[in-house]
Amino acid sequence: MSVSRVGKTRNQITLQNSVLSTDSIGGYTTARTTYVTAYAKMTPKGGKEIFSDKTGRQIENPHTYEFLIRYNGTKNAINTKMRILFGSRTFNIIKINDENDNNNYITLEAIEDVAN
Repeated sequence: MSVSRVGKTRNQITLQNSVLSTDSIGGYTTARTTYVTAYAKMTPKGGKEIFSDKTGRQIENPHTYEFLIRYNGTKNAINTKMRILFGSRTFNIIKINDENDNNNYITLEAIEDVAN
């Protein structure tokens, strides 16, 4: 007997919007607001290392992850300008896919933001 996909969505994640607002001196400030909190299956997909041509030192080490969440009617509202929070880690969404186009699960592909 196989374990259902629902049982594998055990990692609580938060999807956040980016909101641009005007500050008191006419500049702009970016704030983050919680869009939805969901449970997800988190799967590492790959990584690479990027080195400087001049120094040979590592300058980037991006890792790609896939997050599988249950469809909750918000698929069209989720976009690549959002980010995912998982504990203290931050991930930038790069791709959104509706599994089998049947509105049961959504796959979010994201790159870990190591600058935060």
